[in-house]
Amino acid sequence: MPFLLALLIAPAAAQEVSEKDYFGDLPVVLSVSRLAQPLDETPGAVTVIDRELIRRSGAREVAEVLRLVPGFLLTYRNGANPQASYHAGMDTYGSRMQVYVDGRSIYSSFYLGDTHVGLRGLVLEDIERIEVLRGSNSASFGANAFLGVVNIVTRNAADTHGVMLSATVGDKGINDNVARVGWGDEKASFRVTGARRVDRGFNNNYDDSHVSRLQLRADLMPTVKDDVMIQFGAGETWRGEGVGTGGNPFRTAGNADAHLLVRWQRQLTPDQQFELRFVHEREFLRDRFIATAGPISALVDTSGEGQRTEIGLQHSLRLDEAMRVVWGGEWRYETARSKPVFFTADTISLHQWRGFGSVEWRPHPQWLLQAGGMYEGHSYTGGTFSPRLTANFHVLPDHTLRAGITKSQRAPTFYELRGDSRLYLLTAPATQVAWTFLASGNVKPETLITNELGYLGRFRQINLSVDARAFVERMNNRVWFSARTVGAFAPNDAVNRPGPRIHGFEYQFDWRPFSGTRLMLAEAHTRIASGDPAEEREAPDRNTSVTWLQRLPGEFEFSAISTATTPFKWAGGGDLINTPRRLDVRLGKPFAMGATRGEVSVTVQAINGGYQVYKMNQRFDRRAFATLRLDF
Repeated sequence: MPFLLALLIAPAAAQEVSEKDYFGDLPVVLSVSRLAQPLDETPGAVTVIDRELIRRSGAREVAEVLRLVPGFLLTYRNGANPQASYHAGMDTYGSRMQVYVDGRSIYSSFYLGDTHVGLRGLVLEDIERIEVLRGSNSASFGANAFLGVVNIVTRNAADTHGVMLSATVGDKGINDNVARVGWGDEKASFRVTGARRVDRGFNNNYDDSHVSRLQLRADLMPTVKDDVMIQFGAGETWRGEGVGTGGNPFRTAGNADAHLLVRWQRQLTPDQQFELRFVHEREFLRDRFIATAGPISALVDTSGEGQRTEIGLQHSLRLDEAMRVVWGGEWRYETARSKPVFFTADTISLHQWRGFGSVEWRPHPQWLLQAGGMYEGHSYTGGTFSPRLTANFHVLPDHTLRAGITKSQRAPTFYELRGDSRLYLLTAPATQVAWTFLASGNVKPETLITNELGYLGRFRQINLSVDARAFVERMNNRVWFSARTVGAFAPNDAVNRPGPRIHGFEYQFDWRPFSGTRLMLAEAHTRIASGDPAEEREAPDRNTSVTWLQRLPGEFEFSAISTATTPFKWAGGGDLINTPRRLDVRLGKPFAMGATRGEVSVTVQAINGGYQVYKMNQRFDRRAFATLRLDF
């Protein structure tokens, strides 16, 4: 293993590296307390993935990038549905993880809760960095910031002037294209990005995928104190579904979405900022087919549409040299409409309002104490409060210990609150043949209480950084589907049951032993204790990611990413998968021709051979693709 080999030669290597080769100051993030903080002052463990690491990873989409984060798991429900999850495979849609893109949540609460569709629509070439909070954070970001919070920051339009073209072709029908145009001046900059991503999925599966996206961004500076960002995006995804049985036939399903984001920030003083944000989103889902069981045929339909409107404000300020504060509020209104899912043609709706605050106090140069919380009002589930309390102790200038406790929640989705799914005989539409789901409306939010200890250290003499986290988490009111009797039928209902106890530890090493060499190790050890063997298998005992980035003579760039996971089983129909291992390699060559810059690269995923994912009959096989990128 490259990382272990590198550890053996660390003392000699340290003599050959200057301090500038190490990433000097720690990255500053906003993903934890809403205050700008270096990593050694955040009230949680954060992994930052920068633009260069994204590019050199060879990933085609965000879910593949997240496997570089300790504790994150990657699976594929089929070739068209990649899914990342933190800690455990508790669901196949990412409903217990929150994802933000420039402050806009891509969490869909229409059906079963979803982040995987929103992640599929993101364009990697427009991303500046990804900040991943390894833990929960409802204290700052509310419901659904439950098991992992991913904050994606896209590039400022002022940094993308000019034209960028990218084309990728390869095995499995891979055919990706990105075109971007940016222009502007010091007062206003604009960017338009169009992208598509196509492939044929897995062998012997009906899971072709076609993702297309149009994204517009404007960054305006009307005065020296004001920044305005405007984003508009729209896209659609078509994907193959089904396994070819009467109850789940082959078919093409899809979704489309559009959003508008407007954010205004005013720097009132050097230590005081005000922010106002408006978001409007709309999504459409289509998945319908005829299910057969012997002589009986029925239409199964989960199609529908949802909308979300959100207004938020935030005020951050420094009270004195030792104390900073951030506070604010949000109002959100969501609607959903689907006659087959809710058994009504009416639009159903919910509204939420939130108030949050966080205080950072430095009573001593070595101590940083932080307290925060959010109160949320929900039109169905009532009010909840999510607090957090942490302490950071700077043992030495480059070594910090952290201890904290926090409570988070996941709000029930529309389907869990109001779902009513019935099937009728295709040849006699008035004859009901099945009742698959009927929500009683009694389901409560899931809650998670987390106790954690953390360590962040930098060993400058050998250019090594270490980030470790130990945690004990107690989940309560986990939502399950359970059958109940309604007349002659037994539809499922969303009910709460005691949740599991999750405990473990995780760590990441980032080492630069030579100029041009970077070695990273991310590993997590996780246990679920609940008394239910099936639930306890939802988390692997260990999952590991090793990354090696190397600059070669002739300005070539080599990278290798190896991942391995001990056996575990995804909830929602997954099989017990035995120790999946995957090795990806990439070789790239940047070049310049006059004013034109570019790169050509070749990536081979699963170069060590295919492996099973989600179900025993599904394999992610070896695939290779080449990419040409031009900037001018």
